[in-house]
Amino acid sequence: MPATTQAALIEPPRPVLRARRCVLRRVVLVAGLSTSSSWASVVGLESASVRRWPDLTLKGLQGQTLTMNTGPWRATLVDFWASWCTPCRLSFPWMNRLHERLSERGLRILAINLDRRREDAVRFLSAYPARFEIALDPAAQSASALNIQAMPTSMLLGQDGVIRWTHKGFRESDTEGLEQRIKEALG
Repeated sequence: MPATTQAALIEPPRPVLRARRCVLRRVVLVAGLSTSSSWASVVGLESASVRRWPDLTLKGLQGQTLTMNTGPWRATLVDFWASWCTPCRLSFPWMNRLHERLSERGLRILAINLDRRREDAVRFLSAYPARFEIALDPAAQSASALNIQAMPTSMLLGQDGVIRWTHKGFRESDTEGLEQRIKEALG
């Protein structure tokens, strides 16, 4: 038997291998979701695979150092945004309302801007003011460390620094489910 025929009998063609890996990933994902908490039940939420917030130094608008590990917060909503992001224009008023209602219960909101130029972030904030903390990350180190691929992307961190869930994008229809999950995290 020729060598190519023997190899074909032993190893399936590449499309078959890719299909098998895809099916295996789905099985693992479904198994993982069925044993995880109800966080993933909200549309757009992805359950975090027990990841901790990376050790990063972030700078605020006034140049102050912002840390994730200090403070009285019970949970932190981290939101990645940019001035060119249209859904971010909708998420900022919602996060302002969240801040007003839930900061006394221990919610911290930290929005991390990924624009390369500080002026772009400042211009956005003049049109869509934030009553919560803003960090600047022009090199996008935080987004890279967390594999952020959509704008906006939000993450809820527990007091222990573990990422509880991630939500990509923003739609007003998502807010009720997101708020419920945040309230559950606050206890």
